[in-house]
Amino acid sequence: MPAITDKKAILDKLHQLPAMPLVVREVMSSFRNANVGSAIMAHKIELDQGLSARVLRVANSSFYGLSREVGSIQDAVTVLGFDTVRSLVVSAGFTRAFPASADDLFDRHDYWMRSFKVASYTEALAQCLGGVRQLSFTSGLFHEVGQLVLSICIPERFADILAQQRTSGLNLIEIERAMLGFDHAEIGAEMAKRWNFPPEIEHAINFWRIPEHEPFEPISGMVYMAVLLERGLNGDAFIDSLSPELRDRLKINWERIGPGMPQPDQLEAVANLMLEA
Repeated sequence: MPAITDKKAILDKLHQLPAMPLVVREVMSSFRNANVGSAIMAHKIELDQGLSARVLRVANSSFYGLSREVGSIQDAVTVLGFDTVRSLVVSAGFTRAFPASADDLFDRHDYWMRSFKVASYTEALAQCLGGVRQLSFTSGLFHEVGQLVLSICIPERFADILAQQRTSGLNLIEIERAMLGFDHAEIGAEMAKRWNFPPEIEHAINFWRIPEHEPFEPISGMVYMAVLLERGLNGDAFIDSLSPELRDRLKINWERIGPGMPQPDQLEAVANLMLEA
């Protein structure tokens, strides 16, 4: 099977992706605007009743441990903060536009479950280590978005790639490069650029697997660590799996981050809530 030698064949098909609701696109654009009015944005979100219902369902879950139920987006902003609500809106918008489904190869339900957990771990790491919360959550949520794009734009070829990975056990990135001439990380980074995400998110999507990549971006390192946490590593085993360079750059030890990490069963429950129709 001949390799595609450039990404144009994929990028030309991006019109096949579902269109995001206007309010979700406005929330995404607000990542670059520190002066965005939270009250105005909350009102816009509330106009989309389906989106608001998803956000409030998650906001009122035990994961956030609120002392009282929030009944409106503005109420949620007051109690949880605009950064958290903004992250939940992006999650709800994308999981609604690309609903969870399962097939033999690309399991979209599993994809979103893992993505939401990685996003939550990335945000928790940012809180412990210092970082922009909404950028960390969104970087984690979209760290593998290139796979979603390939599954929609070239479904048959991507199915072949996944089948080869399943039978060979080889690295997915390596198989993609051999069969396509590029990989899903590159496609995901290009999508982040087209969605007008900040460059830190684009960098994380492209380079989280090699977090020491220069120029170094702390968020990319946090996504890398969040993936390890989502896979079940913790404690000394987690710290020992990190390169000395990454540990030094982020000044990380388990005593510093361990108490701030969400529990796996909590993440499982809240991720399922986000994916409910």
